[in-house]
Amino acid sequence: MKYNPYQKLTIGATRTLTALQKAMLTLLSTKSFEEITIQELCDGAMLPRATFYNYFDDKNDLLHYCFMVFQKQIDQTIPEDLATHNYICTLMENCFDFLDQHQKVLQGILEHNPSSRYLINQFRFYLTTCMVEAFKSCPNQNRYKVPQEMAAKVYSDAVLTLLEWKYLDKKECPKEEAKVYLGIIVKGITDEI
Repeated sequence: MKYNPYQKLTIGATRTLTALQKAMLTLLSTKSFEEITIQELCDGAMLPRATFYNYFDDKNDLLHYCFMVFQKQIDQTIPEDLATHNYICTLMENCFDFLDQHQKVLQGILEHNPSSRYLINQFRFYLTTCMVEAFKSCPNQNRYKVPQEMAAKVYSDAVLTLLEWKYLDKKECPKEEAKVYLGIIVKGITDEI
């Protein structure tokens, strides 16, 4: 990715990145990720192709940027000093809230990007990577009965399973119920639960 997510953005860069993100979400709600072209993204953002390539190498880079923006929005209310299980539960609750707020766009995206497709697999990879990073900074590392990366994968798979259950399979699943399910799914990984 050419864009450095840790640098302070100018007003112009903020507008450009926001326009490209919106174009990606709009297109994802009407067609599959594989069918989207750079030109369509640029047309949707009303930007020249050269501007796109100033920030991103390809549409996969833009997709990962979108995931990073969503992660920041989801993480912004999570206290840093939570134990890992509480952090994961709060993360899942925030994911539910975020997805509920964007339900219309989400339904279009899911309709055009089945769970066996690239987009969902990329989200799965991104979430697992974020979980691994969260587990590396966990203050209670010695409580895990399995390697941290395996525990992170189990947690991310559990969160994804609950999100798929509610949003792909369209099952009724309030946040509190999902929190209980999460605890049951991952029980045995840690002495914490």
